[in-house]
Amino acid sequence: MKLVRIVAVLFATYVAMVMVFEIVIGYTQPGMDIGIVLTTKDSQGKTFDRMLAGVRMDDRLYVSANHWPRSWYNRALANPAVEVTVDGKRSPYTAIPLAGPELDRIAEKYRFGFVFRFITGFAPRRFLRLDPR
Repeated sequence: MKLVRIVAVLFATYVAMVMVFEIVIGYTQPGMDIGIVLTTKDSQGKTFDRMLAGVRMDDRLYVSANHWPRSWYNRALANPAVEVTVDGKRSPYTAIPLAGPELDRIAEKYRFGFVFRFITGFAPRRFLRLDPR
């Protein structure tokens, strides 16, 4: 019974650490190549801005959902007509979820190590390509 308590305390501590990290990263979103603001809309047309780290590969713009909080990603899937602000310039884009070889290439190029994956609670990574409209 004591072992179960120890495991439960360790698990709860780990979950709390992941939650704190996710809250901190949400407020201090670091940039990789490009800091962008992605504007998405919900089903009622309400807009939401999210600061993200964009990356360029083969002259295309990509963003990824690397953390558990990902409502911006789900809104972009539901309504792929998004707006992207880069260097103060806002433009219309289409958000396209990645699959196949394109996904494999970008996931390999921007691979995260074990420590990052551990502190983010092993959140599944999802990528979007942002194509100008």
